[in-house]
Amino acid sequence: MRMKSVVVLCAAVALTVGLGTSSAAVKPQTIRVLEVDTSFVPTGGWSETSHVPPAVGQGFSFGGLLYKWAGTKRGTAFGRIAAMCTAVTKTQMLCNGALFLPGGVIELLTPVSLDNEAPVNIPVVGGSGAYVGAHGYMRTTDIGGQNSNKSSLVIHLL
Repeated sequence: MRMKSVVVLCAAVALTVGLGTSSAAVKPQTIRVLEVDTSFVPTGGWSETSHVPPAVGQGFSFGGLLYKWAGTKRGTAFGRIAAMCTAVTKTQMLCNGALFLPGGVIELLTPVSLDNEAPVNIPVVGGSGAYVGAHGYMRTTDIGGQNSNKSSLVIHLL
């Protein structure tokens, strides 16, 4: 009986300490950036020139630079992006990415259908630094046509 009381007391203390150390919530905000991809690397033996979708376990990674963006003009350098997409079935990929921004990192995660266009609204699932506990979504819009390496990113933190 005494052991049960000790376990309950320890659990209560751990919960109290955990709640007491939680960070402040991320304030709602909208961040607009221009993504300029600088690398694209097939993974798992997939070749982007093969004209067939990646098999399960294959995919790609990409990275790039982020600039402040007012919708018509590229501003100063603001961070970088890194992402990796892996085929998990014959028709689905799972993509995770990170936006490295001043003050911290915003984490992204989304499924992607190999049968359709790339996702437009990508969930924000967390972060670090100033973005601990972040949630919301990132809206991505390609700029400059099919072979362009540029996208407009609008991150909505809720």
